[in-house]
Amino acid sequence: MGYQVLIGICIVAIIVLLLNLRAILRNRYLMVKWVCGFLFVFTMFRYFTLIVYGDSASYYQMMRLRYFYFASSIGLTLTTASAIWYITPLYRKQISYGKYLAFFTPWIIFYSYIILVQPTRIVQGKKFGYTLELIGSYPLYLSIAQGSFVAIMIILCVIGMIKYKHLQLRTQLFVIIMAQIVLILDGLTYWTQLLPTLPPFTVSEILGFLAVLYGFSNKMIEIKSAAIS
Repeated sequence: MGYQVLIGICIVAIIVLLLNLRAILRNRYLMVKWVCGFLFVFTMFRYFTLIVYGDSASYYQMMRLRYFYFASSIGLTLTTASAIWYITPLYRKQISYGKYLAFFTPWIIFYSYIILVQPTRIVQGKKFGYTLELIGSYPLYLSIAQGSFVAIMIILCVIGMIKYKHLQLRTQLFVIIMAQIVLILDGLTYWTQLLPTLPPFTVSEILGFLAVLYGFSNKMIEIKSAAIS
């Protein structure tokens, strides 16, 4: 039963990512389109990988696919940051998208290191299949990286909500904040095992990508119609 639940969650995640991909291909900013489009496609492979790991996969298959296992660490974070930049006139006006992404270079380097270097091990799942675990102190490092990134995302959203009265803009940023809070709670359940029936960082990731979809799917608010003053 647990494996069927995992398959269902992964299918939903892939559908949400496809919707994100369709939305981003209509984006007016070419760099946003290509960066986020690549990350959405890259992250889809995470959920195919989870399905393979959950079944009776061969060691060769798991070793080949392990590079996608943590794809959402960079796929969700950078697309969320991109959605905040796209939604908020303040950031679009004062800083280019390239310089905005450059601010997140430490996180990009860390997540890329995790994905490429793979300080991981393949272990037997508690109920079915296999999982890929970070070794040594890397789970702590990842928690620190994720926690600090979430804090920055929430601060950026709050600044935008304070500065602008526009209902759509505030709602989009509020939805992103709620998704980030759910990710934090999911992280806590990962350590405490409060929800053993649900794979960690799957449902919360879907909510995160739905928040990104809501940000990119709506018409961009121009600064004159959104500003307080």
